[in-house]
Amino acid sequence: MFKNKIFLVCILIAGILSADPGWALDDKSSETRIDDLYNRIDILEKERKEKPLLDQSLFSGFSIAGGISAGSFYASNPGQDMSDNEFLLSNFLVELSSSMDEKFPVSFVGAFGNTSTPSILDTPEVNKTFDIEYASLTLKPTTGISLEAGLLQPNAGLECTYTYDNKNIECGALASQQPYNAYGVRLGYDVSNLNLYAGYYKKRLDDEEYETNGSAPDGSWEIGLGGDVSDIEFNIYHYHLEGMRALTGALVMWTINNVEVGFDIDYWNWDSNLKKDFRRNYSIGGNVYICPRFDKFSIPVRLEYIDQGKSKIYIDSMEAEHIYTATISPTYNFNEKAYIRFESSYVDADKAFNDKNGNSENNRICLAAEVGYLF
Repeated sequence: MFKNKIFLVCILIAGILSADPGWALDDKSSETRIDDLYNRIDILEKERKEKPLLDQSLFSGFSIAGGISAGSFYASNPGQDMSDNEFLLSNFLVELSSSMDEKFPVSFVGAFGNTSTPSILDTPEVNKTFDIEYASLTLKPTTGISLEAGLLQPNAGLECTYTYDNKNIECGALASQQPYNAYGVRLGYDVSNLNLYAGYYKKRLDDEEYETNGSAPDGSWEIGLGGDVSDIEFNIYHYHLEGMRALTGALVMWTINNVEVGFDIDYWNWDSNLKKDFRRNYSIGGNVYICPRFDKFSIPVRLEYIDQGKSKIYIDSMEAEHIYTATISPTYNFNEKAYIRFESSYVDADKAFNDKNGNSENNRICLAAEVGYLF
């Protein structure tokens, strides 16, 4: 501020001497002239504040969101010569988005960062890749219709890839096979409290996602219906991976007093081209979420059961026909943005895991402690 005033004084003196020399030679006292200078400085300073050099209205429609989380992760029976624990930057995401108005029916959203959070079927592993996680433009040509294009997040499933948005720290077994972000377009139609959507995707953010027998899907498409009826949120979805397999699922969520409840069920089946490679061509599984809240404290619980038979869709083992999991994640929220939570999970599936010596094991215990902050 002091430097700004000095600069303004210099400008005023130069302007006064060049534009109105009669004023500079006025018989006013030195004190009066100094007072006039400061009065003019105050006027210019006021005008500068009222009309900033950078028009703030240019940024009025933009918002920044996201989150960061980090913690310690442990998984028993990690596999031969594998580490069973890591300290991870589990999530880091910075999202920039714009709002839409009637004059300009186009908005965008984009996010940069990474996620290292494992599912309870995997072992903790550091992810050092920071990249664009999703980015898209949305056009609403008329009321109720929207068209999204870019790198899109899927609608399938109850859990989010960026796990600071989930009730539990680690992704569940069911979520471990639900689709990740992909490049494509999605058309949506809103009516009342319902949303009908359909999308087509050509490439996936993770090239190795759903790779089978050394091949990746040629493309994928989805269709679904979601909404909110009588305070019950629901989503019915179908996600088809061309030449590979297809997912059909449904979820519901609602709140009873201080308890949040959710159910998710998924049915996978192999494409006819791959049925010959597996002893069973489908799997079916479901989970239940129960999260009682007590002011700043909550106790999310997740229970899962998957019947994969010999399809090897969730675990690459013929013997692991049935998968049972249980997870509890006590959480304390310091405020709406900051939290600390702890988690213990148990997974049971025949010969699904190996210890550090390579011996087959039927179970796994996962432990995690994490702190997080939401923007």
